[in-house]
Amino acid sequence: MRNTVITGVCLALSFGAPQAYAQLAVSSNDHKIVQENGVNRNLPNPPPDTVTIMDLGALPVKVVGTVSNVPGSVVGPPLSVAITPDESIALIASSSKIDPADPTKLVPDDRVTVIDLKDRKILGTLNTGPGAAGISITKDGKRAYVANRMAGSISILSIDGKDVKLVKTVPLMDAKTLLSHLAVSPDGATGVATRNGDAKVELMKLGGDNITSSSVLDVAPRPYAVSVTPDSKTAVVASLGDPKANGILTVIDLATGKIVGTTDIGHENLEGMMMSSDGRWIAAVAHAGSTRPKDAPQFKPNGMVVLYKLDGTGLTKTGEAPIGGWSQGASFSRDGSAIVVQNMNEKNLQVFKNDNGKLTDTGQKIDVGGGAAAVRSSTDR
Repeated sequence: MRNTVITGVCLALSFGAPQAYAQLAVSSNDHKIVQENGVNRNLPNPPPDTVTIMDLGALPVKVVGTVSNVPGSVVGPPLSVAITPDESIALIASSSKIDPADPTKLVPDDRVTVIDLKDRKILGTLNTGPGAAGISITKDGKRAYVANRMAGSISILSIDGKDVKLVKTVPLMDAKTLLSHLAVSPDGATGVATRNGDAKVELMKLGGDNITSSSVLDVAPRPYAVSVTPDSKTAVVASLGDPKANGILTVIDLATGKIVGTTDIGHENLEGMMMSSDGRWIAAVAHAGSTRPKDAPQFKPNGMVVLYKLDGTGLTKTGEAPIGGWSQGASFSRDGSAIVVQNMNEKNLQVFKNDNGKLTDTGQKIDVGGGAAAVRSSTDR
C-alpha cells in the first residue's frame, strides 16, 4: 500500500490568474453510472469523473473551475469530499470503479485524490482501503479520516500544507457493518461513525493517531451522514430508513453518549445531510420516491430538501422544497444563507436561499456534466 503522494497530471480548465474566493465548495461528479426507471446501470466507455469547484460566497453561486480525471463514486454517503480549512486542497474518495473484467458491474475502489484548489490540478493519489467513502478533516487541518466502507476500517492521513500521506489504516469492525463515515468533533476528541449495514452508530475516542471505541448506539436503519456541532457537544445522524419507511434524524448528546431525540423527515431515503458552520441549520436531502420505478405506488418525480433549525438538541422543521431525482449531498455557505443541493439524474446542483429558516429556490442550476455524487464546503460541519 502506498503511503506517499504521487505526482499526477490532470486536465483542468484554466480561468485566468489565481484569485481569492470567499468560500470554496467542491462537487464530485460520477460519470460512470445512470439511473433509468429505478434501475442503475453503468455507461459504456464513460468519460472520466470530474470535480466542480464553486464559490459559495455570494449569490448567484460562481463556478470557479473543473478538474478532470478525478475518480469519484455515487456509492456510499455523499461525503466523499473534504476541504482543508485554509481551502488549499481537497480530498476526493472513490468507493467504487467499473470492473475491468465486466464493465456492467462495479467493484470496490480505494483511491483518494488530492486536488490543489488554487491551481486546480491533481497533486497525487493515495490508496486507503476498499470502498473509500466518507472523509473528515480535523479543525486544525492536520489530519483526515477516511472510512473504508467495504473493509470496516478507517485510514488516517497526515496533512502538511499540500503534502498528504497515509499514516496508517485502523481495522475497527467487520466489513459487513458498512462503516460509511466518521465525523470528527471540532475539539478532536470524539469520532462518530455510521454503520450503514447494521443500523448502529459507534462513538470513538480519538487521540494522537489512535482510534478506540467508547460505545455503540442503535439508530434507525441505514445511517449514513453525521455532523457534530461547533461546541463538540451534539451530533446529528441521518438514516435513510427502512425501505418502506421515511428517513430519520437522530440527535446524540456526546457528553452522555445517549440519544436525546429523533425526527421523521416525512420522506423516504434520507441520502444526504449537512449542518451549517454555526450549528444552527440542518439540510436533509431525500430521494422521496424519485428512485422508484415509475409504476411503483411510491414513485414521485422529484426528491425533497428539508430544512431544520437545531436549537440545543431540538430540531424544528422550517421549510422544504422539491429538488431533482436521486439527489445526494448538500452544502452551506459560511453564513448559512445559501445551500447547494446535488441531483444525480439531472447532473446538476440547485441553489437555495435560507432566510432565517425560509427556504427559497433561487432558480440557479449548476450543470456539472456527470451525476453530482458528493459535495462539501470548507466550513461544512
